[in-house]
Amino acid sequence: MVTFSDNEINALLGLFVWPFARITGIMMADPFYSSRNVPRTYKAGFALFLTLLITPVLPKFPLIALVSAEGAVTLIQQVLIGIAIGFVMRLVMSAVELAGLIIANQMGLGFATMFDPQNAAQVPTVATLLSLFVTLLFLSFNGHQVILATLIDSFQVMPIGKSIPWLTWRTLAEWGSHIFFWGLWLALPVIAALLMTNLAVGVMTRAAPQFNIMSFGFPLTLGIGFIALYISLPMMVPIVEQMYQQGFAFALAMFRVTH
Repeated sequence: MVTFSDNEINALLGLFVWPFARITGIMMADPFYSSRNVPRTYKAGFALFLTLLITPVLPKFPLIALVSAEGAVTLIQQVLIGIAIGFVMRLVMSAVELAGLIIANQMGLGFATMFDPQNAAQVPTVATLLSLFVTLLFLSFNGHQVILATLIDSFQVMPIGKSIPWLTWRTLAEWGSHIFFWGLWLALPVIAALLMTNLAVGVMTRAAPQFNIMSFGFPLTLGIGFIALYISLPMMVPIVEQMYQQGFAFALAMFRVTH
């Protein structure tokens, strides 16, 4: 009869429980893997499948009893680490959505909204268009694979059983300011074009007050906005790629912060 001691059971279960908890955290926060269009059972199965794949290549970690205070703290830490990594990618997508919101408001399409199942809220159609565009770019340079590589590297940077530096959360919160910087950066070409359009409309209205600004101002602003957006989309490709690269690098660097 084969018997197992408590230490052997904890060691065997810990090989899968701790990585599974970190992967689950990423599935909860990452904008690609946390899509609401995918059933939760599929996400759980995929997380379990990833756990079985990466477990053999993970570094050794100390024996931690699952049913203990230390085990509960370790489980929570692994989930938080996964959420932090996924949240960094969420910030990149939020910056693109902010750019779409700014562009929509400047074009006069702030009222044209649709329900976004990903965010469970009403968002401008331009923001939805840019989100779809950025998601396709994300897949085009294998961003979904880079996230998994970042996940595996995180076990080297932040091994299981090591406490998370408290400055990590402060660094993550401060890095959230990139949302406004990147959002304005992406929307700047369209903003500049619409600013010149509004100035031209203002001069025309001043020179010929009999013109009805609503009859030609709104269609002109809308048309110029779409033309500027169409021209600026190819220029967004290297910028978005750079944003994702910075996000991947920061996802690991934030755990190295010690002072």
